[in-house]
Amino acid sequence: MTRRARPGCVRAIATAVAAVALAACAETPRTATNFCRVLDAESPEIAIRPTSAAEVRDLIDRYERLLEVAPLEIEEPLATVVEALRAAAGADGADPASVQAAVDAAYRSEADALTFTTWVLRTCGADLAGVFG
Repeated sequence: MTRRARPGCVRAIATAVAAVALAACAETPRTATNFCRVLDAESPEIAIRPTSAAEVRDLIDRYERLLEVAPLEIEEPLATVVEALRAAAGADGADPASVQAAVDAAYRSEADALTFTTWVLRTCGADLAGVFG
């Protein structure tokens, strides 16, 4: 005896498959062109040195948006930079170990920041070297 799927079940499965396919298509493209477009939208504020906790959080949010669209060749260096920014933002000035952890993260990110800024200059024509200097 052959079992036939009920029409309602078939429709539910088809809808789920379509939703997954659409979500995959809606993923932000990780191309250099798209990255440069997002960078262009974020760059005026990225160049401003933060002076408050809110501005630091805003800066991290901007870099996280860049990380979401970063091409694979710069994803890891940019992730290291974002992690250093997070460490700095989370440092407790009254706790020497916390401050040292943030300093260590900054030193670890130095080479990756250079890789990232060099790639951005070469690919997007944007000079971010002063942002990290």
